[in-house]
Amino acid sequence: MQTMLTRLIVFLCCAWALPSVAQVPALRTAMAEFDLAYIPALAITNRQPAPPADLVQRAMARMNERWSAFRKNWANPAGARPDWKPGLDKIDGLIAAANKVVAGGKGFVAAHEELEGVRLTFLALRESAGIDYYLDRLTRFHDVMEEIHGVAKDKTAATLTDKDVAVIRKHFPDAQKRWGAVTASRPDAELGLTAEGEARHAKLVAGETQAMNALAQALAGTDRAALAKAAQSIRGPFAALYISFGDFAPLEMKP
Repeated sequence: MQTMLTRLIVFLCCAWALPSVAQVPALRTAMAEFDLAYIPALAITNRQPAPPADLVQRAMARMNERWSAFRKNWANPAGARPDWKPGLDKIDGLIAAANKVVAGGKGFVAAHEELEGVRLTFLALRESAGIDYYLDRLTRFHDVMEEIHGVAKDKTAATLTDKDVAVIRKHFPDAQKRWGAVTASRPDAELGLTAEGEARHAKLVAGETQAMNALAQALAGTDRAALAKAAQSIRGPFAALYISFGDFAPLEMKP
């Protein structure tokens, strides 16, 4: 009797943890459609020198439209966990804060920082709901990659300290593990990669893999200049990979 009761409790918990099976593909499609517009807005607000204000505003307007549709259609999916609505409310606030910055016509990096929180919030919501999503693997890698890159940024053999090297060594195994999760998976079909997109994706993944291998080699040696360069070089290929999932065509530009 106790075993049956335990199984019933587990079943009910799992049923509450996930949207209904019939809904998951549609929800994943809606998330992907949002990301196609979100990624250009995220990328453009971080560009230096600052892009033209009208370009930023168009990118944000397109993202806002997609977000409004998502918010309307998925405000309360069947089986949603208690953290679903608060998560969407948090995204509302982050996007509103980014819109306020953009409306000011300058300082777009501050808008970018607000938008960074959007993908982190979606990551948490999907993890909570048990929804596997390729771009979340990239986000997980991004966080530890930035720890490594941030320590090495603008450093040379003379300025990369023992403490800096220790930080890189500390984070590198985690970065390798997270990057391995990326290379062991494929982009979700909902992200809509064409045959050309698949080929480009493979090339971009290979570029980041090469950068990670170069960092591993530098960590195995004693050349501080090589280590500083390798640690700095893991950011560029990754950024190109993540941005490649955005749809920049409506903005009449390439990533």
